[in-house]
Amino acid sequence: MASGMSAARATGGRARAPCYVRAAVPGSRPIVRGATAAAAAVALALAGCGGSNGPEREASATYSVAIPVRSFPARQHLAQHVELRLDVRNEGSRTIPDVAATIDSGGSGVEAFGSRLDGAGLASRSRPVWIVDDGPRSGDTAYANTWALGSIGPHDTRSFTWSVVPVRAGRYTLRFRLTGSTTGRSQLRLANGDAARGSFEVAVSGKPAEVRVTADGRIVTVD
Repeated sequence: MASGMSAARATGGRARAPCYVRAAVPGSRPIVRGATAAAAAVALALAGCGGSNGPEREASATYSVAIPVRSFPARQHLAQHVELRLDVRNEGSRTIPDVAATIDSGGSGVEAFGSRLDGAGLASRSRPVWIVDDGPRSGDTAYANTWALGSIGPHDTRSFTWSVVPVRAGRYTLRFRLTGSTTGRSQLRLANGDAARGSFEVAVSGKPAEVRVTADGRIVTVD
């Protein structure tokens, strides 16, 4: 039995508790031999151990939402702290399972808040444009460019907020896409029927931002 359990672990995944198949006792019933006997033994073993119950498949659904707040400064400077904010409001009568936001600024194969860099001999074609100081609270997922904030009840709102710092000058288009789950099977639509997505056109200056102190002690950026 020890060797069998070791082999199960070697194939990957969580080790399963051993299951036992009761030995057949000779009796008056006909004896099954050969391939038929092997097939019967496998069927009996599977019945004794139970089938593999995977997670229930998410049903496809569409939900109506609004994006009352979508903001990201159009003009930025290197090393300047800026905020990207997306508010999502459930406009329908059903609960959205797990609202998710996917960020794309460089196309396929590029990490969120990055740009694509072409050239021979590159280990990675993704280069950061913005460094994320702080992302949506408890919003990390298994996907590098997607954050999720859980369910949204009818007429409730969730806010995605990223605090980022630009580290690469240039002109960029930052795109976002909102879905009702990280699998994408739960779609979000605006009142006009369009998908819940959008973009920001951003110019990052190579000059550091000029700042000044206001009368009430706040530090503000001077464009």
